[in-house]
Amino acid sequence: MRDRKRPAAIINAFLYACSISPLSIAVVRAADLTMSSPTAPVAHSEISPRWFVRFGALGVISQSSSKLYAQPLVGLAGAGPEVLLAGRGATYANILSASVQVGYFVTTNWSLEISSAVPVWQTVKITGFSLTPPVAGTVLTSALPAAAPITAVYHFTEFGALQPYLGGGVAPLFAIAEHDGFNTGARIEPSLGVVLQGGLDFMVNRNWGIYLDVKKIFDQLTGHATGINLGPPVGVIPAGASIRTNFQPWVLGAGLTYRF
Repeated sequence: MRDRKRPAAIINAFLYACSISPLSIAVVRAADLTMSSPTAPVAHSEISPRWFVRFGALGVISQSSSKLYAQPLVGLAGAGPEVLLAGRGATYANILSASVQVGYFVTTNWSLEISSAVPVWQTVKITGFSLTPPVAGTVLTSALPAAAPITAVYHFTEFGALQPYLGGGVAPLFAIAEHDGFNTGARIEPSLGVVLQGGLDFMVNRNWGIYLDVKKIFDQLTGHATGINLGPPVGVIPAGASIRTNFQPWVLGAGLTYRF
């Protein structure tokens, strides 16, 4: 009896081992597949452009009020301190030019910008009635002005392609050159004004868009002259003169935006 049971036990053990082996092999293969399966690639968001350039047309609408001072004429020369010319003022001509703005996004919403324009000659004319020269409308001087507003700007990005912005900063102003008019030896002092900025970009795609830009500058300008030109037959005579201007122009721009 013992001899009969022994072959049966061996057969049962062999069948049991066979039934366990496929399951073990399947588990091992599953573990291998899990360990060897490649890691799914991580999607990286596209980096937004940091730099941008705007280039287009520029218009300056001059708004100002001026006070004029001059030495009283004694004979053929000015003498004594400069005195206020009551009832006289000056106007600055409007300007049409081309501009460029360069900026850098410090964050997604904040940028630093600097802008300028192609210099264009601007005339300064006297206003107010007087029985003595110069008559109203006479060109006192012509200047080739330059400005470089530097602003910090916040961009509203929650409206998709339409991105309005607001900012403010400083605006260095100076004259590259001056031409004599009624006043001779004219010189406009460099100054530093305050500028407020607003506008919008409409981005057609990731890089290109169109823009509208408005700036308001607040500055105090001072100019000096060393003589006046009374015309023939007298000509130029030495006389000190000054102009002090509360200068508040609107600067309007429109054109293309390129981000990179």
